[in-house]
Amino acid sequence: MFYSNKSFSLITSSLIALGFASQAMAGTIGIVDKDKVVTNYPKAQQAAEQLKKDEEKVHKLIESSNKEYEAAKSAHKPPAELEGLQRRLQNSIDTEVKRIQTTAQNLEKDLEKEIDDAIKAEATAAKVDAVFMKQAVLVGGTDLTPGVVKRLASSGAAATK
Repeated sequence: MFYSNKSFSLITSSLIALGFASQAMAGTIGIVDKDKVVTNYPKAQQAAEQLKKDEEKVHKLIESSNKEYEAAKSAHKPPAELEGLQRRLQNSIDTEVKRIQTTAQNLEKDLEKEIDDAIKAEATAAKVDAVFMKQAVLVGGTDLTPGVVKRLASSGAAATK
C-alpha cells in the first residue's frame, strides 16, 4: 500500500509539473489572417492592378506580333525573311515577359517583407511569443490581423505623403 501511494504521488506531482512547464513553454500565440491582410493592403491591390495591366500589354504584343507575321506570310515574303521576322517578334515578346516577371518578383518580395515586418511589429506590441497563420489554428490565439492591417494602412499613408 505504501508503495502504491508513493507511486501515485510521484506520478501526480510529475503530471502537475509537466502541466506548468508546458504552459510556461507555450507562451502567447498570435494568429494572422494573411489573406485578409493582403486584401486590405492598398499597396498589394495596386501591385495586382499593375501586374494585370502588364499581362494585358503582353497579350496585345502577342496579338500584334501574330498579325504582323501573318501579314508578311500573306505578302509571300521569302522563308528566310519570315524566320528572321519570327525571331525578332519572339525576342521582343520574351524580353517583355522577362521584364514583367522580374517586376512581379520584386513586388512580391517587397510586399512580403512589408507584411512580415508589420506582423512582427504587431506581435511585439501585443507581447506575443509566436504567430501562426489563422488557417493553421483551429482554436485559440490572439488575432493580430486588425492591428497588422492598421499598421500597413498607416505605413502606406506615410509613404504616399
